[in-house]
Amino acid sequence: MAEIQTAGAIYDLGYQRYTGVRHGRGYAFRTLLLFSFRSAFGLGRGERAKLLPVLVAAIIYLPALIQIGVASASNMTQFLNYADNLEFTAFLLALFAAAQAPELIVTDRQQGMLSLYLSRPLRGVDYALAKLAALTGAMLVLTLGPQLMLFLGRVFLSDKPWPTFVTEWPKLFPILGGTVMVSLFFAAIGLGLSSKASRRGYASAAVISFFLLTAAMSRMIQVVASGNVKRYAVLANPTLLVKGYTSWLFEIEALRRSAVGRADLPGTAYLGVMAAVTALAVALLLNRYRRGDA
Repeated sequence: MAEIQTAGAIYDLGYQRYTGVRHGRGYAFRTLLLFSFRSAFGLGRGERAKLLPVLVAAIIYLPALIQIGVASASNMTQFLNYADNLEFTAFLLALFAAAQAPELIVTDRQQGMLSLYLSRPLRGVDYALAKLAALTGAMLVLTLGPQLMLFLGRVFLSDKPWPTFVTEWPKLFPILGGTVMVSLFFAAIGLGLSSKASRRGYASAAVISFFLLTAAMSRMIQVVASGNVKRYAVLANPTLLVKGYTSWLFEIEALRRSAVGRADLPGTAYLGVMAAVTALAVALLLNRYRRGDA
């Protein structure tokens, strides 16, 4: 029979009570926001995580870079208008949301990090809003940057920079309003749908399916319907929402042969639907994390 040991040893591992500054809820929110913003671009992670964000950013910035390069070499004065440039980004923003929104919130649940985040002092709503602000900020980098490049190109590559600046500077307000609204719109949809999925693959599929199915449904209604039903069907297509909203914001008349031009709806209709969809998506996101459930 083995002899039972009655003696033992206690080792001092050097653990000490934390005596530093205990930051509060605001500091935790800012830290999570910054970390999530970096994660949206794959910063601090492997090369594969950076591939899609870099590719999307390159495609979005390329038209503005090409136009500025050509203008500086050939004295060209005609630039892509702000509304068309913002509309060009719509599909790419949908792709970015489908890839990065699940990365920001589904990964935390899969790895068991959510309960750690919410231990203290961060709350569930704080977590959701930090993720929303981070993804919206990341999309602002993709939308606002090319717009500012076009603005600066118009001013400094013109023959008379100061008169051009006086003419162009009022457009800074719709540039800011347009990019913020469009970025928040896509970020909210991506996070709202992803918050209901248990895996990243399911979340990405849900976001992509939403954009594809709504666009297909809108197109089908426009083909088979007539009258006001056909006109208002454009409001079911996220890309056409962006086109109608930005055309109204920058006071550009849409081509009559385009779906937005044929619908001839007031700009407030596009803004209202975008705001309603954004609010619904944010409500889904906040409801998912309101109680801090993992």
